[in-house]
Amino acid sequence: MNRFGFIYDQKKCIGCNVCQMACKDKNNLEMGLFYRRVDTMNDGEDLLKYYHFSGACIHCDDAECIKQCPTGAMYRKSDGTVGHRKEKCIGCGICTRVCPQAAPKLSFRDGRSSKCNGCADLRAMGKNPACVDACLTHCLQFVDYETLEEYRERKAEYPWQ
Repeated sequence: MNRFGFIYDQKKCIGCNVCQMACKDKNNLEMGLFYRRVDTMNDGEDLLKYYHFSGACIHCDDAECIKQCPTGAMYRKSDGTVGHRKEKCIGCGICTRVCPQAAPKLSFRDGRSSKCNGCADLRAMGKNPACVDACLTHCLQFVDYETLEEYRERKAEYPWQ
């Protein structure tokens, strides 16, 4: 099974959050699912530093979110990817705590979890996910992990992918 997912080159990212806005608008959400932004101040510095990290599901072979979910909201689809049934979610947050990619997140609106699906509807039409097309610096790409040699080479450099 080919595993599709996101590759994010943090060296090219300018922190514009256009990917976040594209996800928000495409999915009619209060905030986008794909990227989280963490703001930090270093001691002795006046500049606020921004750190971004991927919130995209890589559909782990041994998915802890599925094993730990008490209601079956997180499940394995017939194509091998990890799915999420919002109607079964009770908002316990276990999936958000056990996921190494921080893919599920709790909604501010209803307290239930939600998860990036890589804009599966767009991909079914042969299009990129909304966040990828919106990316100004092309630091974000959607690829087949199994056939992309560059991904294998960069995996050590970006272990969270």
